[in-house]
Amino acid sequence: MDFELKLVIKQLNEFFTLFLVFPAIILIGTYLTIKLKFLQITKLRLSLRYLLSKRKVKLGGISNYQAVAGILAGNFGTGNISGMAIALTTGGPGSLVWMWVMAFFGAAIQYTSCTLATKYRLKNAKGEYIGGPMYYLRDGLKKNGLAALFALSAIAGAITCGNFVQVNSLVLPLAKYGINPLYVALGMSAILGFVIVGGIQRFAKVASSLVPIMASFYLIAALIIITFHFNEVPKALSTIFHSAFSISSLFGGTMGYGVFKAITTGFDRGLFATDAGTGLVPVIQASADSNHPVVSGVVTVLTPFLVMLLCTITALVLMVTNVWTDSGLLSTDLCALAFEKGLAVPFNVTSGGWIVIVSLFLFAVTTILAWSVCAERAVEFLFGSSIIKYFRYFFIAMIPVGAVMHVDMVWLVADLSISMMLITNMIGIVGLSRGVIVDSRTFFAKQLV
Repeated sequence: MDFELKLVIKQLNEFFTLFLVFPAIILIGTYLTIKLKFLQITKLRLSLRYLLSKRKVKLGGISNYQAVAGILAGNFGTGNISGMAIALTTGGPGSLVWMWVMAFFGAAIQYTSCTLATKYRLKNAKGEYIGGPMYYLRDGLKKNGLAALFALSAIAGAITCGNFVQVNSLVLPLAKYGINPLYVALGMSAILGFVIVGGIQRFAKVASSLVPIMASFYLIAALIIITFHFNEVPKALSTIFHSAFSISSLFGGTMGYGVFKAITTGFDRGLFATDAGTGLVPVIQASADSNHPVVSGVVTVLTPFLVMLLCTITALVLMVTNVWTDSGLLSTDLCALAFEKGLAVPFNVTSGGWIVIVSLFLFAVTTILAWSVCAERAVEFLFGSSIIKYFRYFFIAMIPVGAVMHVDMVWLVADLSISMMLITNMIGIVGLSRGVIVDSRTFFAKQLV
C-alpha cells in the first residue's frame, strides 16, 4: 500500500512539474522578463543598494535587510544541501542547469509577487504588516476561493516542506553516530519554540544574525574542497552541461538520466531551493518597511541567485569528490561523505561530515522558522489572529514527526504541496502583472535607475 501511494504521489508530482510548473515558469517568466526589461539582471546593483540601506524602520515593520535575511533563512535550507544530493542522484548532473533556468525566470516572478504583496498588504491588530498571495488574490484579483486555497496550501507546505523535510534531512546523518533522531527533534522543538512564540520580530532578529554566519561557515568549507580538487572541476562542468542538453540523453542518457528527468528534477529542486513563485517570499517581504511596493520587489531580485550559487557549490563538491554516483547513500548522508572525503585531502581529517551536520542544523532551524511565519500568516488570513498562538504550539509539536518519516515520502509530499502553492500563486501573478509592469516603469522613470 505504501509503495502504491508513493508511486501515485510521484507520478502526480511529475505531471505537475512537466505539464504545469515547467511551462508556467518558462512562459510567465519569459513574459515578465521581457516586459520588465530583464530586471533580474539590470537591477541587481540596485537590489544590493536597497538591501544595505540604513533607512529607519517604522513601528510594525522590519528592515529590508531583516526581510531578505528571513527570505534566505527559508531558502538556505536542506534544498541547498540534501536537495542537491537528491537532484544529482534522481535527475543527473544536468538538473543543475535547469535549476539555474528556473532561478533566472523565477527571479522575475518573485519580483512581481513581492511587489504585489506590498501593494495589497494590510496591518493587523498588533500594527504588523501582513501580506502575501492570499491578500492580492482576494483584494486584487477578487478571487476569495483561490485566496483560501493558497492559504491552505501554504499551511500544508509549511508542515511538510518547511518542517518535516528539514528535520528528516538533519537526523539522517546523526543516526550514523548513534544519536536518537527523536531526541534531536525534541531538542529542536525546544529551541524553535522559543523563537516561534516571539513572532515576526523575534524571527527577523534571529535570521539576520544567523544567516551570514551559517552561510559563510558552509561556503568556506565547500570552497576549500573545490580548490583542492580544482583539476576535477572542468570535467564536472562538462558532465553537467552534456547531461542537460545532449541529444543522446534526450530519452535515456548516461546512467539512465534523460533530459526530461533532468528538467523535472531541476525545476522541482530549484523551486524547493529558491521558493521563487511559491509565495513564501512575498509573505515575508510584505512585513518589510519599504517605502514603495517596487522597492520590496527589487530587494528580493538578488536572493534566487545567492541561493543557486550555494546549490552550485554543493553540486560541485558532490561531483569533484566523486561520491554522487554512490547509490547506497541518500540525501544528507551523501553530502556528509563528500565533505569527509573532500577535507581529508588538505587536512587529513575524517570528521568533515560534521560540517554538513552543523550547517544543516543551522539551515534547518532558520528554514523552519521562515515557514512558520508563512503558515501563521495563512492561518491568520483564514481564521483570524486569535488562533495563531494555538497553531504555533501545533507547529512545534509536529517537528518530531519529520524525524520518523521515510525520506522518500517526505520529499514527495513536500514537492506536491509547494507545487500547489505555485500554481495558485501564478494565477494571481498573471492576473495582476499588468499593474506591476506599469508601476515599475513609472517608478524607474522617476528614479532614473
